[in-house]
Amino acid sequence: RSMGIHGVVAVAVGGLLALASVEVEGPEPGGCEAHGDFASLLQVTKPDSVSDIAARLRAMPGYLPVTTPEDAERFRQIGVECHLQDGDCPLSGMNKSSIVHVYPGGESACLDPSTPYYFEVKPGDADKLLISFQGGGACWEKLIVDIGLCTTSVTHDNWHGLLNYENMQNPYRSYTMVKVLYCSGDMHAGDTEQPWGERGETLQVRGYRNAGAALSWALANFPRLTELRLIGQSAGSLGVQWWARRALQSFKARGARTVVIPDSFAGVLFPPDNVENSETFLFNTWNMCHDDTLTPREQEKCLAGELLLSEVFAGTVRSHPETRFGMISSKADAVQIGFEKMLGLTGQRNLLGALMTPRQFYKWLNLMLQSYVVEPNFRAYLVDGNHHVYTSEQILFETTPLSFNGTVGGHPKLIDWIDSLDEAHCKGKRVVCLGRPQPVVKIQPPPPGTCYCDEALMHRV
Repeated sequence: RSMGIHGVVAVAVGGLLALASVEVEGPEPGGCEAHGDFASLLQVTKPDSVSDIAARLRAMPGYLPVTTPEDAERFRQIGVECHLQDGDCPLSGMNKSSIVHVYPGGESACLDPSTPYYFEVKPGDADKLLISFQGGGACWEKLIVDIGLCTTSVTHDNWHGLLNYENMQNPYRSYTMVKVLYCSGDMHAGDTEQPWGERGETLQVRGYRNAGAALSWALANFPRLTELRLIGQSAGSLGVQWWARRALQSFKARGARTVVIPDSFAGVLFPPDNVENSETFLFNTWNMCHDDTLTPREQEKCLAGELLLSEVFAGTVRSHPETRFGMISSKADAVQIGFEKMLGLTGQRNLLGALMTPRQFYKWLNLMLQSYVVEPNFRAYLVDGNHHVYTSEQILFETTPLSFNGTVGGHPKLIDWIDSLDEAHCKGKRVVCLGRPQPVVKIQPPPPGTCYCDEALMHRV
């Protein structure tokens, strides 16, 4: 491994050529970080262009939802449409063998103006509810919309992983499932309009309205709950971190045991002294400073350009000690890293962000987890490698801490760890990670590679 090598790197930033002296990293011994097509993005330390990274991101499993022929055929056979403007679409009137597309109408919208928004309901137990925030990229300017880095129309993708209502390994298979579909490019939280159309037309950025409609339907249809699960994948992981407090508060009086699982997007940005600027840029672009999803102090900081998503999530974890929170991430998640590269190259013109490495990502992911794990109701599960998204994929049932697809052993399996979050008294390590112990300190360079485990997290039981 070569360490400490420096060179001049040229990067295309908004049509300009930027130069900087950066540390160049060699490959990780043993191949812990890379597998398949994901490796190509992690090796981009000199991005050729925005379109180059965009093409690599779009090709990665889990980044954008895809409707397979099997999914389309399944909905053709059992799918039902329901329009809230024509009635209440009550759960009691839904057939358990159906998947229902609920069209809320009103102010809900997709970036693609030709397609109306809907969320999906798979009826199940009347007292058990799983709400899943779908992933699908993010868009913060017209260029990003044009190159297809966010889903602009609803996609009824697969019902795999924790959404698989037929798999006996799934502890949530009998739950009623509400899938908050995603077509707004704003981590389910924006409420504005932007001139991002093909010819500069105004497009609606309404993730806040869309997710709010799904949550309102759920509140109206579950007057009593024994179990509530909130999960989100990729951009939906950011969404569930943002919406968790409001959802938990809204359902609190209904008596449910609650678990929140953000999957494969922690929100790591780089460099650390630019995180506030980057998040403020996104919050302002999407108009996210809502008074009903933030505390008064958080809204004040949001409007002042001082709020971080990690503050919102940490506050939610702290204020809901009865809820179990479990965050999932690969140690070198290529999509999370690729997102920061794209944000750095375009909206933020942030060269160091565009050159964030797996080592840097994993260091700051560990430091973020250190801030969360001080709360006794927080857990985390780290997977070697760079895979993206688990809870909505079939590989969930095979994943171990050492392998996204179970080809390398290690305990516990991810599905068993998720099942353990339901236990009233979960014992053992608070953070699942297998690897050599290494100290991770804010003011020191990141340890070599990403196969290690943070000593500070390993000591939490």
